[in-house]
Amino acid sequence: MGLNWAEHSLEIAAPIETCFAAIIDYETFPKWQGAVVDTEVLDWDAKGRGKRVRLFVDAKVRKVDYTLDYRYDEPDRIEWDFVEGNGINDADGHYLFEDLGGGRTRATYKLGLEVGIPLPGPVARRAHRSTLKGSVEDLKREAEQRAASSATTRSGERSNERETRLAEKAGIRKPKPAAREPTPEPTAEWPSDGGGHSVAEVPALVVGRAASVGRRVAEGGIETARDATAGAAGAGLGVARRAVGFGLRVPRELATRFRDLTRYR
Repeated sequence: MGLNWAEHSLEIAAPIETCFAAIIDYETFPKWQGAVVDTEVLDWDAKGRGKRVRLFVDAKVRKVDYTLDYRYDEPDRIEWDFVEGNGINDADGHYLFEDLGGGRTRATYKLGLEVGIPLPGPVARRAHRSTLKGSVEDLKREAEQRAASSATTRSGERSNERETRLAEKAGIRKPKPAAREPTPEPTAEWPSDGGGHSVAEVPALVVGRAASVGRRVAEGGIETARDATAGAAGAGLGVARRAVGFGLRVPRELATRFRDLTRYR
């Protein structure tokens, strides 16, 4: 029966290295090669490129799979030898890349197939050409997307470098991150006898100080903030109660003493 040959070429707006890298990235084929259902890299060469690869392809008339041994002349040429297949008796061909300059590449895919299923010649040839053409068009989209993504990344890096150089020329340095100041240990500040506060103000001041202590403990970032806050609140409440009692008791004692002093006058 012999091989049925087909060939297709396209210009791709991507560097030759990007095109080559895409077409040997076999494990990603199912994501962007429309005809490829699945792939399996069975062996790798010394440079980490797929050496023996099994491809599962939707060939329009039926799904087939075949295994190829690849040879590389990077980044210009890829060839393969047919190992075995299901629905395919033989496969031969190559991928050629020509550097056109200016980040453009011409890709040419030539493939000869001998199918292992009975098909009319025109049907087999039409399906073969359609699948091959679609493969090159899929490569064009993938390589151009990779090139655009790479260009965007490089542009961002160059922009940052340019801004840094301009700032350095102007004598401007990027500010260093401010050192984090240690959180001071919370301390209670209680009014002394000579603090200038009347006895009647003491309960309110005590309650305010206790609340301030509780708030600083919570803001300090202590891991046990919940327990600390509860403890501070409890302590503040106890102190406030004692202070209120003190504030009420002192006026009563003063009144008693005043009454005793004036009783005998």
